[in-house]
Amino acid sequence: MSVLVLGAVCLASPAWAGGSARTDDDDPSVNAKGVVVNNILAVLRVSPNSAGQSCLKNLDEMHKVQKQLDVEETAQRSVDIGLVRDVLESDMESVISSCGKDARTACEGGAAEQNARVSKICSQLSELDSDEQSDDLQ
Repeated sequence: MSVLVLGAVCLASPAWAGGSARTDDDDPSVNAKGVVVNNILAVLRVSPNSAGQSCLKNLDEMHKVQKQLDVEETAQRSVDIGLVRDVLESDMESVISSCGKDARTACEGGAAEQNARVSKICSQLSELDSDEQSDDLQ
């Protein structure tokens, strides 16, 4: 029960509400992953109780690294920027994996019926899941 309450509080709090993934980076791969993360977060904001502890932990780590990247870019430390960007991309993959499962569960539990945007995202998540399964078969 405490995880569910924590998930609801984290996703509804101002820090999480504005805590989207980066989509304005110089690295197109980071931007692409950021779009997927933001779509997952849109579903979880509709159904915050679906966000598990692993998802919340990974989101927290991703947000810390995003802040670190902002610091490195402001200081214009090009060597550190590349390293932090790599860590961010890895953290985004962790969020997509853990939170994506939670978002798909939310979609199956009725989140898709909340509004047209979430319904479209749920369809995309389902397609993404199908693509990953077909990749595993090859």
